[in-house]
Amino acid sequence: MFINLDKENTIPLYEQLYQDIKKKILNGHLAGETKLPSKRQLSADLAISMTTIERAYNLLVDENMIYTKEKSGHFVVPTETLRTQDKKLSAIRLPKLSESVLPLGKVDTSIVQNDVIRQLSAAVFSDISLLNSGNKSGEAELKEAIREYLYVNRGVQCSAEQIFIGPSTEHLLEQVFYLLDYPKVTLEDPGYPTVKNVLERLKIPYDTAPVEFDGINIETVKQLNNKLTHITPSHQFPSGAVMSLNKRIRLLNAMSERNGYLIEDDYDSEFRYTGRPLSSLQGLDHNDRTIYMNTFSKSIYPSLRVAVMILPPELAEKYYESGLSCNVSRQMQHIVARFIDDGYLVRHINRVRKFYGDKMEKIVAELGSRYPDIEISGEHTGMHFVLKVPGADLRSEAEKHKIICMSAYSLEENFNDTVLVGIGGKSADEIVGILDGFLEEV
Repeated sequence: MFINLDKENTIPLYEQLYQDIKKKILNGHLAGETKLPSKRQLSADLAISMTTIERAYNLLVDENMIYTKEKSGHFVVPTETLRTQDKKLSAIRLPKLSESVLPLGKVDTSIVQNDVIRQLSAAVFSDISLLNSGNKSGEAELKEAIREYLYVNRGVQCSAEQIFIGPSTEHLLEQVFYLLDYPKVTLEDPGYPTVKNVLERLKIPYDTAPVEFDGINIETVKQLNNKLTHITPSHQFPSGAVMSLNKRIRLLNAMSERNGYLIEDDYDSEFRYTGRPLSSLQGLDHNDRTIYMNTFSKSIYPSLRVAVMILPPELAEKYYESGLSCNVSRQMQHIVARFIDDGYLVRHINRVRKFYGDKMEKIVAELGSRYPDIEISGEHTGMHFVLKVPGADLRSEAEKHKIICMSAYSLEENFNDTVLVGIGGKSADEIVGILDGFLEEV
């Protein structure tokens, strides 16, 4: 039996031998019941050790490609032949991605408490009890830590059993749509693109309601009368509008009257630079019509991949009955739980709020002094602000400078004069420099 082995190759000899014999069996060159050379004979023919041959034969036995007859040797298992050649791998066409120079989803990694995360990780990964599966809806320790934190800092009122963990807001949205039997949804316009992407992928119909200076238009929400409405009330994405208390109450009343539900996405509510963050809608809602969502991507760091949702009791019971799961490793959940319980999260947010607040103030002040005709909004909270040049069409220049035009997040053509500026990824001086180059060409 001719076998060609390359002793200079980095692939082990036993692996080369195994692959060669396997290919001969699959393409019919070695028919069923053919006896293979003995290990001693093959060792002499190929000038390799019998141990190498034994390892290759054992792999073939494990795959049921050959079998052993006592005192007779190894034989090929009868099988259907597969005429094969080495695959010619096709190139995969990937979409061209053009990331903004001032992206909205990044944080300044220099202020992440990496040493603390490393210490907590070492302690958690040394706990062998976490190697087995845990609670499908999320770890009890993390749920309780989140419950207390959100009650104190966001006015959220719930039991730990209403809290569910997931790797992302997108994952949790899909679970909500499932629990509500894929209802038609009302979205803000302009609005959060992730929600729209999930809806389109799942082929769920949606309507849009315009966002005003103090939040979503309530009358439009009422007229549409959809079962589910998604909002970002504490810092509307992307306009930066903060929903007024009057609108919050009217919206909650509207949902209660129609047996509808709100998804309150509280994605960066901690970063309010003037006064305390506004209380959540969930805390105002006495009729259990609000589904609260938040993520640790902004407050700790984006690649953490831990998000949370709080379901009204009726939907919480349906979640437990449905067999849904959180899909976040137990270890990561316990790291976040300890980060909260040990007080690191509160201290981190206080520190980060001052850091980003000072950066935002510096950027806005410099731009305002240099370009008196521009309008800036949304700078009092969150990780981005809105920059408007009244009367200008910024789309082509924004694309050229890789800056996000707000019209990309709207179905209406009302925002061609407006761009979005993320402050997380670069220093204040770098951001001002990028915007200088952009505004000078507008």
